[in-house]
Amino acid sequence: MTIDISHAVRVLLDARRSGTQVAPPFDLPDRSAVYAIQDGVAAATGLIAGWKVGARTPTAEPNPAPLLAGALVPSPGSFDGKAMHMIGVEIEISFHIARDIAARDTPVGYDEALSAVGDAFVGMEVVDTRLANFQQLDPEWLLADNQMNQGLVVGDAIPNWKDLDWANLQVLLDIDGQMVVDQKGGLGAIDPVRPLAWMIDHAVRHRGGLRAGQAITTGSWTGLRYFPPGTRARGTFVGLGSVEARF
Repeated sequence: MTIDISHAVRVLLDARRSGTQVAPPFDLPDRSAVYAIQDGVAAATGLIAGWKVGARTPTAEPNPAPLLAGALVPSPGSFDGKAMHMIGVEIEISFHIARDIAARDTPVGYDEALSAVGDAFVGMEVVDTRLANFQQLDPEWLLADNQMNQGLVVGDAIPNWKDLDWANLQVLLDIDGQMVVDQKGGLGAIDPVRPLAWMIDHAVRHRGGLRAGQAITTGSWTGLRYFPPGTRARGTFVGLGSVEARF
């Protein structure tokens, strides 16, 4: 199969700039094509702000996508909900990268990966998509569209994250003053540090390295939930901190 990566990149960039949704221009043959499209969009939009990564189970292969330039928004964040195609909200544990790791071919071991990480923080991933009829599409196209990332709201810092009992963290999601999630656990990977370390190794060996100041967010604890314009969302990990955004 012959595909035109540059054409797919232009289609997604045009969709971002125009605010319109588009149909995928062709079938994706493999994961390398997904990454090439992600990298092309990122190269056209500036230095990336970090990465999102998620794994459905503790042993599943993670899925990575760049957080584009400008994606990090301090809490309380503000988004134009009426300009979005959908308003998706996920409450996550995210991490700041504290030192650079240059691109290289050799693997980044677990200890080296974690030595590059500074604090964790309570994150709120905001989800939208440039793709029309996204629920019927090949999930690889959603990944090519940066796994539908619109932004990552940076909430309270979590300095002592290495000592946490991940499986028993209590997470809350409050929408306009109404509690819609109150549960222990909820992350598919259970321990967010495994996809974090995987993402650091992947970024260094395959995606150009890591820079201090970038963020890595590691998957939803609350599921992907959709809300209308005008919503105020607040996510909390009990005893650790909160994050908030309005749409």
